[in-house]
Amino acid sequence: MFQLENAMGAMSSASHGTHTMQSDERDSDNMVSDIVTMLGRRLTVYTSLYQTALAERLHLSMADVKALELVIEFEPITTGQLACLAGISSGGTTAVIDRLEVAGYVVRDKHPLDRRIVVIRPVAAKCAEIEHHMRSVTEEVAHIGAHYEHEQLSAVHSFLAQCVHALKTEALGMLNDGGNANLAEIRREFAPRKNADHN
Repeated sequence: MFQLENAMGAMSSASHGTHTMQSDERDSDNMVSDIVTMLGRRLTVYTSLYQTALAERLHLSMADVKALELVIEFEPITTGQLACLAGISSGGTTAVIDRLEVAGYVVRDKHPLDRRIVVIRPVAAKCAEIEHHMRSVTEEVAHIGAHYEHEQLSAVHSFLAQCVHALKTEALGMLNDGGNANLAEIRREFAPRKNADHN
């Protein structure tokens, strides 16, 4: 009888353990799904709203702000590459670069490997103004981060870095060259390196 009770107890514990594991797996799946939503639709929506507000603050158009952020992310970048990434015509891109150059946010420079090619670079000191407008967000994130241990922050940092890497890989992979030399060059030059986006 005692052995039977022990066996029943063991079965009950195993059943409870299995149920707990399944519940944890469902919770993890739900969290991952929510993370995907946050990094996808929600981040896109609020980034767009932020760009609209930033454009007003900087007295620039939305196209100018989008182009500026692309220049900052992918420097050095050619006019043709910027046109492809921004989804605007070559002439329109030249006009955007002209406005950003007059405003002091970018400069035209020679490509470090081929002096015949003109590339666009951000002006660090001027672009630092953008960070100033994000100060409240930066302070809030810093406040939140203060409640986490170093190991936890390290895990979050690693997770987000890998998410960005995956998104960058997918985005650049979706660029179908279709005979377009600029897109082929973008895919070759800006393809994520294994370690570069994880540091």
